[in-house]
Amino acid sequence: MFRRNLLSIADLTNDEIEEIFELADAAEKLGADKVAGGRIMATLFYEPSTRTRLSFESAMHRLGGSVISCSDMKSSSTAKGETVADTAKVVSSYADVLVVRHYWDGAVQAMAEHAGVSVINAGDGSHEHPSQTLCDLYTLKQEKGRLKGLTVVICGDLKNGRTIHSLVYALARFGASVVTLAANGMELPQYVLERLEREYDYTLAPVATGDLKAVVTETDALYLTPKQPHQLALFTQLDPGLQTRLDTIVSGLRYDAFYMTRKQKERMKEGTAGNSYPTIGSEFLREQRFKNTVVMHPLPRVDELSPEVDKDRRGIYFKQAAYGVPVRMALLKFLFAQNDTKRAGVKKLPTWFESPETLGPQCANPNCITVTEPASARRKFDFLAGGPGGALILRCLYCDHRIKVQLVGHVKSKRYCAYDIALSDTIKDWFENKELAIFDSIKAAEEIGYEPYKSGPQRNIMDETAIENAVRDIARQILRDCDDPDRLLVLGIRSKGSYLAQRIAAELAAAQKRKIEIGEIEIYGSGDEIRRLFRAEPEAGPLNLKDREIVLVDDVIYTGRTVKNALDIIFRSARPKSVRLAVLIDRGHREVPVKPNYVGKHIPSSERERVRVKLREAEHDEKDKVVIYSIISPVEQQVGGLG
Repeated sequence: MFRRNLLSIADLTNDEIEEIFELADAAEKLGADKVAGGRIMATLFYEPSTRTRLSFESAMHRLGGSVISCSDMKSSSTAKGETVADTAKVVSSYADVLVVRHYWDGAVQAMAEHAGVSVINAGDGSHEHPSQTLCDLYTLKQEKGRLKGLTVVICGDLKNGRTIHSLVYALARFGASVVTLAANGMELPQYVLERLEREYDYTLAPVATGDLKAVVTETDALYLTPKQPHQLALFTQLDPGLQTRLDTIVSGLRYDAFYMTRKQKERMKEGTAGNSYPTIGSEFLREQRFKNTVVMHPLPRVDELSPEVDKDRRGIYFKQAAYGVPVRMALLKFLFAQNDTKRAGVKKLPTWFESPETLGPQCANPNCITVTEPASARRKFDFLAGGPGGALILRCLYCDHRIKVQLVGHVKSKRYCAYDIALSDTIKDWFENKELAIFDSIKAAEEIGYEPYKSGPQRNIMDETAIENAVRDIARQILRDCDDPDRLLVLGIRSKGSYLAQRIAAELAAAQKRKIEIGEIEIYGSGDEIRRLFRAEPEAGPLNLKDREIVLVDDVIYTGRTVKNALDIIFRSARPKSVRLAVLIDRGHREVPVKPNYVGKHIPSSERERVRVKLREAEHDEKDKVVIYSIISPVEQQVGGLG
């Protein structure tokens, strides 16, 4: 049976959002007509809530419906071990719509898959909070008369705030510009930025925060806009002329709204909640440039908003909270009307990947429902083509986190091989024929009887001595170019780039007789994207990139996409003094204009050839070496009887 859910803001088109706003404008009439008469809403809240739960319940009562509620799931059968799936099946037989908040990312989507009625996401982990975004957009439109062309500054914890993630997607769809002003270490996740670029053609650039000093002094802002083709992250250094142009752009910005958020302490690792944090207070209120800037907050607030703002006309967060009732009345009316049409709907064939084998890829997000309660959610992934270096990327359908495909297998032949861009057409055929397996490790593939495909002839192009000499020479060149060794930071791209970064840092430390700070960048994964390399320094806090001389290290550069992603992450976190790139191997092909500053060896190669750096830290049983070999298509091997 056709039924509509609201699990993500992407579940609504722009026209449907506008339709909901029109219904909210007529909320009194909706209440008078009792459009929900005879219907029951169940509210299931696994996390605390005041505004969301009460505004949903108030909305349902005003529409003439009734409510059954479980405001504390610790006192429900969940405490006895009942799964999300079973709860959904049971409670959906008692109600016509479920409103659910859960501490696991993707848990509400899993519940919707097992429920027989519509489900509304009232916040799932640090993933999304779409109904809050409807309230936020409605508030902005009421105050400013439009959404397109507005500039909204989003401040605070942008990493863990689910409200923020839904909001930036929605603002992008309606053509607004976004300035992110994150607390240190709480920047917008890279997967959110990549989705903005991929789906909405948003570009990004770091901007100076001088004119935002009334809010924060220790972090840089990031300007996201569909209008200006910055792509500053294609550059490894901030050219003065380019920076002047960016400063000119930002100096002319009219700030329409500041959206403040609290520290999401409940989602932070121990020891990270005490960092400096943006605040709005008396200084902000006195700034002439903010005289028409409204201040919003999803609430509850802690100490990021001064009580002085309460008395100012620009502080509209209590009005924002009040809009929660008419907006949610409108949302409920919209969903009921959609479901009452009894449309069969067009049944779409699944386009997601589910492993045909018992062992398959696992979401890297430890808070994802597929990890925390696999009985309620089977692992499903979208393919994202054209990842860094031509990589094949899987996006978890429950939490949006990404993983890089390392090993692929063919179900019928029970063979596996490392993924390479040259195999993309073959992999597409396997997927369409339901013959594709994906593995996290060789061990996983071989445990269920898969054997490796053969590669072409292999030859060594660098031995242990050559690699050692190359690392030493790169370190020498870095010292020659470094203005201030005390401000030097070596960042390796995980994982072999990290091992090379450690070796380069050791050479630098020996030459300078001083310790060199080392970190690593995680292009994929769900933890901190930039972190210290050695966990033995927890007291040091997050890495500070601001005004640093950074040397970015990777093992091989080919298309340049991996480096571009790393540069995106660096510039999104702070504005360094400079970034220089060091690679052991340059294969000579580029899809993006990134040029290494330091190269161990130039090796022109074709797309059918694979260059692999083997390091003792990763291989354990092998010496350092660089090898090159040709890729033999698995299809060719099957036809030729190889293997």
